[in-house]
Amino acid sequence: MTLRYGFAHEIRKIKSSLFLLLFILVALVYIVQGANASLEISISLVEGDVFGPGDSFHIIAEIRNREAQGRIDVITTYGILDLDGYVVLSNSKTVAVETKSSFSEEFTLPTSIVEGTYILMANVSMLDGSKWSTASRSFSVVVVTESEQRLIEYVMAGALIFTGGALFYEHRRITKLKVSGNDLKKFIGEKDRK
Repeated sequence: MTLRYGFAHEIRKIKSSLFLLLFILVALVYIVQGANASLEISISLVEGDVFGPGDSFHIIAEIRNREAQGRIDVITTYGILDLDGYVVLSNSKTVAVETKSSFSEEFTLPTSIVEGTYILMANVSMLDGSKWSTASRSFSVVVVTESEQRLIEYVMAGALIFTGGALFYEHRRITKLKVSGNDLKKFIGEKDRK
């Protein structure tokens, strides 16, 4: 009984320590974001979040300057990283922002990229580095082999042929069911006589 109580007590201590650590982490993030809250960036992927090697995709980046004091120049930096932190692709440019600026960027994945999950990082900062903001989105790269691609094409062709055949059969069946107005009156007249 004492062993169970001691184990439960240790678990409660660990839980309270983790809660305190989480609280401190949230407070630090809030303080850091409060210092940089005047400059924000957000990104969204336009074509979805699954791509293949060599594919191009577009993002829409939106930069907000909450302390708008006229037009300012900021540096936007983009990077595509794998889950180990290796930079696959990077890009940087300077843009002008007054209060809010939206623009589109195009990225082309290398043909040598391996299958997996990747992170698109976007960073905006003042030219002097005094204020900055970061945003990220994850996406997947899927490699489809030539034999898998051929199988998909055969399945799609089979489905198209089957659908076309079913539609042709239904069209023929419905055409046979069509009755003229005179045939309908004749049929109703025969029913009434019986």
